[in-house]
Amino acid sequence: MYYRIYRSFLALSIISCAISVSLSQLFLVISFVLFLFLDHKPKFNSSISKALFLFYLWQIVTVLFHYFSSGFEWITLQNAFKNEMKDMFLVSAFFAIQGIKKEDYNFLYKTLFIFALVVLVSGFISIFSMTRLARLISDMYKMSASWPYQHHYGKILGLNIYLPIGLMNTHLTFGGLLAFVYPLFFFRTYDSWFHKEPKKQLFINFLLLVFISIVFLFNNARSSLLGMFLSVSFGLYIIIFVDREISKKIIKRFFLITTMMFLVIFISYQSTNAVKRVIDPLFGGEKHTDSGRTFIWDSTFPLIQNNFIFGIGAGNYQKEIEISRKERSKENKDLSFFYEVTQRGHAHNDYFHLASVFGIPQVFFYFLLMFTILHAHLNGIVPRKNRYVTYGLTGFFFSGLLQCYFQDDEVLIVFMFLLGYLNLFLNKDEYGKIN
Repeated sequence: MYYRIYRSFLALSIISCAISVSLSQLFLVISFVLFLFLDHKPKFNSSISKALFLFYLWQIVTVLFHYFSSGFEWITLQNAFKNEMKDMFLVSAFFAIQGIKKEDYNFLYKTLFIFALVVLVSGFISIFSMTRLARLISDMYKMSASWPYQHHYGKILGLNIYLPIGLMNTHLTFGGLLAFVYPLFFFRTYDSWFHKEPKKQLFINFLLLVFISIVFLFNNARSSLLGMFLSVSFGLYIIIFVDREISKKIIKRFFLITTMMFLVIFISYQSTNAVKRVIDPLFGGEKHTDSGRTFIWDSTFPLIQNNFIFGIGAGNYQKEIEISRKERSKENKDLSFFYEVTQRGHAHNDYFHLASVFGIPQVFFYFLLMFTILHAHLNGIVPRKNRYVTYGLTGFFFSGLLQCYFQDDEVLIVFMFLLGYLNLFLNKDEYGKIN
């Protein structure tokens, strides 16, 4: 009975990640507390567990270093845990999921698939909604001062088309969720076709793939699209070179289908202005935020160079980037306007942000975490169906080249759940075999 309650709250936390981060965190806290009192406890001896431990251990070391350096000023710790360190508790999602028993792995897979469906359905509906879907819910119980409308693309066949953000608040956050779930829909469709499942099942999976592709295309978060492309490419690499199950005939069919898809997109691009506004940024058309990244990166580099080992400290990025930005502006007076107007909340690159705040060693541990994830997939540890759920983890590290997804709690909580799900299949004593 106690275990079933824990399992239910864990499932609610995972599914609600597509609905509300506050709700998902509430259920996460409950499920994590219940996990602590479970009779069975897993051994955290996998390579991923160790890499994750080292990653956060170094963050704590840097926080303590700056706390000691400040003369034990309490405000140093307060600033740290109000900013970069505030999302550290989301790592509990990684641990909470470890309480799932082996016989419930399929239940967990279905839960993650329901989460993916909620992302798809909410995203598709939001394409046609002038009002943000999250506002339709939140306005039922509170007054919100945030902007209630979505970005309007134009019209297709007389229908107004909007930039889809699902139930999230920004298209970048929703793009992060799409990048996690897209490989699941892609490879489920591939499996249906390859294993010659009933035509009805193949049609359903193909239809879901088409819908999620439309949502992703209109979402237009290029950093997430980059991550998704690499996740799918990585999965195809495993199928072709590790599983060795794709023949020349299959490759020819794949290219034929791909060519037809690009032809449809090209025709839509030529005939519809809304589609053109979506496609142009993917092939070199500049968005108004593009140049801002280069200026924030240029202002971040001195912070990394001058604080190579321990970084500037958690909670200090806003203050230090203002100083660096003004110095760079003085050195490049012709560009002072651009240094002034660029967004400065974070470095718009996970690696640069982590390096500036926690030092270069933090980036090393981040790479270590990535390599353990890649290694787990390449060594066949995860069963075929289950690894489709976790392929999105591989692309996450590439999405971070253009955006700070590791600083986004709506995305990070899903990352931790998926990382924990992957960790269920790891075992130190028999590496390469399923527990």
